[in-house]
Parts: sequence; structure tokens; C-alpha cells
Amino acid sequence: MAQEHDTTTVGAGPSSLPIDVECFRDGLIHALTLPLATTTREDINASIRRVRGHLNLLMGEELGYDSDPAVRDLFRQAYALLDLGRRPSEETPVFEAFAYLRDTALVTQRLLDVFDAFRRTPDHRPGIQLHSGNA
Repeated sequence: MAQEHDTTTVGAGPSSLPIDVECFRDGLIHALTLPLATTTREDINASIRRVRGHLNLLMGEELGYDSDPAVRDLFRQAYALLDLGRRPSEETPVFEAFAYLRDTALVTQRLLDVFDAFRRTPDHRPGIQLHSGNA
């Protein structure tokens, strides 16, 4: 059965994979509510991988990049966070990895809001209201 699941996504591009908004939101809430004092580096790394996966999928969707300056700004922030030189390594201090997780989750959350607005409003026009967040 696992092989059956794996073969269904082989060669699938980001826009062909479904986005489960509630699952993404739950993962982002989890990442944003992790307590620094009691969270292990392994948990931080796992959350980073999960959030980056969500971010990559969202960036493969049509979100109004060409017509909405706010969305273009979010994409610029996302590309900067996904840059290999910016990602935490094993040598990165825990606090910096934690801050990277938080920054990445906030940008992902804002892109998820844009995606959700598109999904709910088929006749979406540029300039939708993004939830405020410090990213």
C-alpha cells in the first residue's frame, strides 16, 4: 500500500498536489506555538521541514503574483527564506533555527491566507486584504 501511495505522486508537480488548508493551518499553529525553552532541536528541524514543504506547495499555486504587489512581496520573502544560504544547518544555534522556523511559518501563513481567499472567491481581484503579521 505504501508503494501505491508513492507512485501516485511520482512526477506530480506542486500545482497537481491538493492543498489541505486546515492541515496546513494546524501545522503552522503547531510551529508558531512551540515553546523555545522545552522544544528539542529535532522537533524544530522536523517543523522546519514541514513548514518549508507547505511553503513550496503554496508557491506553486496561482496566487495573483503578476497582479498583486502584496503577493509579490510575500514571494520575495519566501524565496529569501528558502535560499540555501539562509537555511539553518546543524551548526546553527538553536535560537536561530527557532527564529527561522517562526519567520518561515509566518510567511507561509500569509500565503495560505491568500490561497484560501482565492479558493473561496473565484472572481478574486488583486489587492485582497492579507492578515497582518510580522515576517
